Amino acid sequence: MTRLSAATLDKAKIPAPSYDRDAAGIGIVHFGPGAFTRAHQAVYTEDAIARSGGDWAICAVSLNSPRAKKQLRPQDGLYTLAIRDQKASYRVIGAVREVLFAGDDRIDVMSRLRAPSTKFITLTITEKGYALDGAGQLDLGNEMIRADIADPSKPRSAMGFILLAAEQRLISDIPPFTVMSCDNLPDNGHRLRDACVALAKAQGKATLARHIRRAVRFPRTMVDAITPATDEVVLDAVSYALGLRDEAAVQRESFAQWVIEDDLPEERPDWVGAGATITDDIQGFENSKLRILNGAHSTLTYLGLLAGRTSVVEAAGDPLLRGFVDGLIREETIPSFDAPEGLSPTLYWDVTLARFDNPHIIHKLEQISHDGSQKIPARILPVIAAHGSDAKRAAFVAAGWIEWTRQRRCSDQPPTDGWLSSNTDALPDPSLSPKDYARAMLGVRAVFPAGLPVKLIVGNAEAIAEQGVIKAIKSLKL
Repeated sequence: MTRLSAATLDKAKIPAPSYDRDAAGIGIVHFGPGAFTRAHQAVYTEDAIARSGGDWAICAVSLNSPRAKKQLRPQDGLYTLAIRDQKASYRVIGAVREVLFAGDDRIDVMSRLRAPSTKFITLTITEKGYALDGAGQLDLGNEMIRADIADPSKPRSAMGFILLAAEQRLISDIPPFTVMSCDNLPDNGHRLRDACVALAKAQGKATLARHIRRAVRFPRTMVDAITPATDEVVLDAVSYALGLRDEAAVQRESFAQWVIEDDLPEERPDWVGAGATITDDIQGFENSKLRILNGAHSTLTYLGLLAGRTSVVEAAGDPLLRGFVDGLIREETIPSFDAPEGLSPTLYWDVTLARFDNPHIIHKLEQISHDGSQKIPARILPVIAAHGSDAKRAAFVAAGWIEWTRQRRCSDQPPTDGWLSSNTDALPDPSLSPKDYARAMLGVRAVFPAGLPVKLIVGNAEAIAEQGVIKAIKSLKL
């Protein structure tokens, strides 16, 4: 089958970009062009360009793998978005105009970052891409951070690229860009800013550190859209609907949300016209999403995997797991934070639970389980901090993650977790008894703060190991 590209776009049997792609200059550099950003921010930007014009096309930059380049460059950046809901729909997205791999195209990446036309840098590099420790500070012992300190002229991390470009623009008197993290990281913009400042100081560049803190905007964001990994079934369905072969297609549910802190320059894409929200209360939206949606995802993931479930729809369809997570969110999570004005957390949870039931979105628990050492502290531990030993369900989830890591570390399939794999010396021996392992894990301060109900969590971990997660849930005294 003929492959999707600019030359074959006129043969597409589904909606294609309605604007002149060649007339839209590149104004955004995005680090981490995986499925999520192609299904989310790039779609908002596509709609902003189609609605209001502007030079806001995207240069997509991969830091660690040439995969996106191999998928997208032969297609001139074009790809299909498949909305998988009660009724499937398809459209071709054209916002990505350039695709680079830092490992091969470092000079081109820096040229694009230095260009005065580049007004925004956006990122979806996952939690581990920020190289933060358990306290949310830059981990100076991280391998890529050590490399960026040793030779700032050849950056490996996103922060290293941001710093080198910001320094070169400062020297050339080019106005600073705006940097937006779009990852599920608490206080993401501020943490990214602080990581850049810390790296600049570690590189011995005090002037650059001051410039980053004073002159570069790092608005916080909240993003939401369930985006399972693309498989051959989806690629075949897309190719059938499109009439062309698309190796870069992505899928997502129909629901999407993008909330951006009101710290943006006047010159910006019409993201609001495309459906994004600009707010002064980003923290409230962030807490709502992290603790409700993401907290529920982590709960269903680790308890579901322990129970032998494989997907969100399967775990949410289990009456026991569904009742557990429903009680967690309504009785413990929602009372643990103040919701932003205009958002009903109870209604938000009702909508979220309905989204989990979408049979057309098979979101694998294994995919969601990655980097739990960064997710549990943001999604579950704040609920425990708010209620102490009364947070019985949240404490059980923390115990479930601990026992899951022990079991996986004992097997030939350890957790996919950048921090855990890089800090094995700080972790307890998984051959310890479940009780001793849990107690030792709770002493790992990079993940678990002091003051948690240790006895409760350890007891739950021991019960899960001895009885299995289903019987342990049934035996909870709630």
